[in-house]
Formats: sequence, structure tokens, C-alpha cells
Amino acid sequence: MKAITTMMMAMCLTLSLSACEANTQENEPVIPETPQNPDEEDDDNTSNNEKRTSVTLTIGETVLDAYLNDNKSARDLIFRLPVTVSLNRGSHDYCGNISPALSYDEKDVQHGWKNGDLAFWTVGNDFVIFHSDEENSSSTGDIVNIGAVTSDIETVRSLGQNINMTIALAENEDNNSDEDNDMITKMKITVNGHTLTATLEDNATTRAIAKRLPMTLPMMDLYGREMCYRFSEALPTDNARTRGYEVGEIVYYPPMHSFVIMYKQNGEHFQMQSIGRIDSGVEVFDGIGDIDVKFEEGE
Repeated sequence: MKAITTMMMAMCLTLSLSACEANTQENEPVIPETPQNPDEEDDDNTSNNEKRTSVTLTIGETVLDAYLNDNKSARDLIFRLPVTVSLNRGSHDYCGNISPALSYDEKDVQHGWKNGDLAFWTVGNDFVIFHSDEENSSSTGDIVNIGAVTSDIETVRSLGQNINMTIALAENEDNNSDEDNDMITKMKITVNGHTLTATLEDNATTRAIAKRLPMTLPMMDLYGREMCYRFSEALPTDNARTRGYEVGEIVYYPPMHSFVIMYKQNGEHFQMQSIGRIDSGVEVFDGIGDIDVKFEEGE
């Protein structure tokens, strides 16, 4: 009897140790396979950030260096620059509404962040700078990463409770854009597998557009006659007037900050600044619906 009792106690002890070991293994932290240093990049981030645009973030007298990557949301923001956003400090971020909301691709929506990330939060239509708690961020979703701050993260953490931040192209990016786009006369337009060319006029509005090439815009199909993208801020004009339009014209409508491709005639007159004209094939837009359109320098 004593031998049986001793054996049972030994079995219980063995089972108890086994259970403790299993439980310990379950609670061990999982070591991520990707680097946690914001200055390092995994393969996915590298592919998303092959093309980076340097920007500055200005808050009062403080200027932070940052970059925007090349996904749809970042390109939308780049096209609007410079832009000022009002941000409120949270426990792990600065966050504030950006209007109109940035466009985005569903494939770019992710969970989690790294300290220093710039992001668009799709639920609140907010521009976000994350400054803390990356280690606890994996359960937070609806985030589109659009870039990162390259200045010291402690400078971000030391900003005030409520801030106004101006996002602008870095000086070298702005200078490069001026040099590259100074004499553009042709523009390549890609939509739904079709490639068109347009001849551009030389005026203030066209030069403002040229500085932003290449760009991909989420355009709306409106009124059965036009493709339209509305900027958040006005573009410069030097010859806007009320008149009729021709099919194939690319125009700017100042009251709504609208960049417009006219694909069908309805005889209407309205205020516009001419940007250029599609050489041929504008009928591809007829009935196409809302769609992304890519614009870049032509030959």
C-alpha cells in the first residue's frame, strides 16, 4: 500500500511539473521576426518605401524631418502639400482630422505601428504621428502607414498638448521639382489599362500641377461629362474666366479647387483655368465611374 501511495505521489508531481512547463511556454513572449528599431526596415516596408519623398513637419519654431512613402494615401497627401493640421496629444500619438479624408487601398490597412510612424487612421479620417507604445500596438487596426519621422523621437514627445503642424515638401524636394518640371509640355495619363497623352499650356496652374508629377488621383465621374479631383487647397491661377469648354480639355475650376477632365459636351459655361488638352482617346472616360488615374511627365 505504501509503495502504491509513493508511486501515485510521484506521478502527480511529474504531471504538475509538466503542466507548469507547458504553461510557461505558452506565456513566453513571442520574439518577432521583423526588426523593432524604427530605423530598420523589413522586406515589406522596403518594397513600400522604394520611393520616398522628404518632408518637413513645422510646429512653431520646431522643424522635424520626415518622409512620406509611395502608397496611395501618401501620394494623396503629397499632392496637397503644404497643408496644416491641428493635432491633439494622446498617450501614444498626436492625432487630428484631415479633410478631405486621404484616399487609401484596402491592402495597405494594417495593425500596429512603430514609434515615429506617420499614419492615416481610416475610422476617424485622422492624420497621426505615433510617439510611444509600439510594443503594445499589435491589436490596434485600421491604420495606413504613410511615412515616418526621422528626427529624434524625443523631440516629438516633447511637443505641446495641442499643436498646429504644417507638412511641406523639404527644400531639396521642392527645388528638384522646380528643376524637373520647369518645361513640361506633355503629360502621360494612365487609366484602366489605357494610356493617353495631353498637351499642356504654360500658365501658373499648369506649373503647380507639373511640380507634383507623378501623381495618382482618385477621380470622381461627375454629371456624365467630367472626371474630377478636388484639392484641399487652392491652386494658383492667372487666367481664369467663365466660358464654354471643349471635349478633351483639362481645366481647373477655382471655386471648388477642382482638377477636371471634360469627356462629354453639355453646353454649360463655368469659370475655369485651362491646363491643357488630351490629344486623343478621351472617350475612355465616358461611363467609367470613379477610378484612380495616374498622371506623369510625357515625352
